[in-house]
Amino acid sequence: QAAGAAGSGRPRNMVIIKTDQQRADTIAALGNPHMITPNLDRLVREGVSFANSFCSAATCVASRAAFYTGMCAHNTGCYGFDDWAHNRSWVEEIREAGYRTAAVGKVHHLPATDMMGFDERVYTENFPDMEAPYDDYANYLKSGGQESPCKLLTQDGRWLEKCTSDVFPLEEKYHVDQYVGRMATRWINDYRDEKPFFLHIGFQGPHDPFDPPQRFLDMYADRGVPLPHVDEHGLEARPPQYARFMEASRNPNKMHIAPPYGVWATDLRGKDEAQLKRMRRHYYAQITGIDEQIGRIMDALEARGLLEDTLLLFLSDHGENLGDHELMYKWLMTEQVVHVPMLLRLPGAARGGTVDDDLFTQMDVGPTLLAALGLEVPQRLDGQSNWNRWSRGDGGEAPDRVYCEDNYITMVRTRDRKLI
Repeated sequence: QAAGAAGSGRPRNMVIIKTDQQRADTIAALGNPHMITPNLDRLVREGVSFANSFCSAATCVASRAAFYTGMCAHNTGCYGFDDWAHNRSWVEEIREAGYRTAAVGKVHHLPATDMMGFDERVYTENFPDMEAPYDDYANYLKSGGQESPCKLLTQDGRWLEKCTSDVFPLEEKYHVDQYVGRMATRWINDYRDEKPFFLHIGFQGPHDPFDPPQRFLDMYADRGVPLPHVDEHGLEARPPQYARFMEASRNPNKMHIAPPYGVWATDLRGKDEAQLKRMRRHYYAQITGIDEQIGRIMDALEARGLLEDTLLLFLSDHGENLGDHELMYKWLMTEQVVHVPMLLRLPGAARGGTVDDDLFTQMDVGPTLLAALGLEVPQRLDGQSNWNRWSRGDGGEAPDRVYCEDNYITMVRTRDRKLI
């Protein structure tokens, strides 16, 4: 039975807010003065910030498979864009304990129509499937007579030179992150079930294309942004996979060059400082757009009297190179890709303003949430509970190393060493 209750020391409800492809260094209150993130800054003030949080895979689907099954890729078989919905999700444990479970936005599981332990879904993924009847975001676009924004952005013949960045081509209300935020807020406002709930909110951004509405881009017009880090001696002095990856990325027709995911065709060669800063402003502006929606979600929880007995966890599935090391996207296990933001707001804003510097792996999220609800952690999960660490600051639960695994590459990382 549902165990959480106000005043019990355990949360009654849980809200997981997950972005896609967001680096750890993109929150103003955690040391990036170039960012505009007032609502994430509020979470920093009212919660626990995990300064050394790492994802479990360097790509979207594999990371989410590890996150929601609680199992490593070598146990699920999901190393990339592979089916993983046949594995049991720990959301099932929460649902069977009497909680209402819902997912609004991106979950990114395959097959796409599987419910993965959620009682209800508002289906939204990276690129709207305008032919699929189950794609809620696509249906919203079609109801307004709109085409896929991704199609409009990437088929102008100039995508290679734009560094995967452009202004959102439709009215702001049609932006996928605006849509997810509105639907999540609506879900909270409409919730009348007596059951406690587990709500997953999945934003598509700041995953490429970096396409903020103009309003958010204008906020960065006069703000300085840092240039990408360039390694001494360039790609020639780095592992050969770096150069191979960028070769694939700028030649989308050469799909035989591993890794075969050069779909967006971004070429950083010859780009000047203005072009690189333009790219980063688009990426930052997309995060600011999501930040605004997070504020509205928190306001909705507060207005319903739900915030103070709800555990709220913010994190991302992986990061983005954003030009560092002369690289774009993810796939390779650089720090910019595997080091991700993670903010925890406990009921009553307990432990507000705390920074946890120890290692944290997303493999431990599922076991920790189950323990927070007083539920048994199944033996099939590869992670372990960090609930005493989350709730009381018990450093004894922190791992001494974290792992990342996908595309048949494995990373092990301690506080000061990393082996891939």
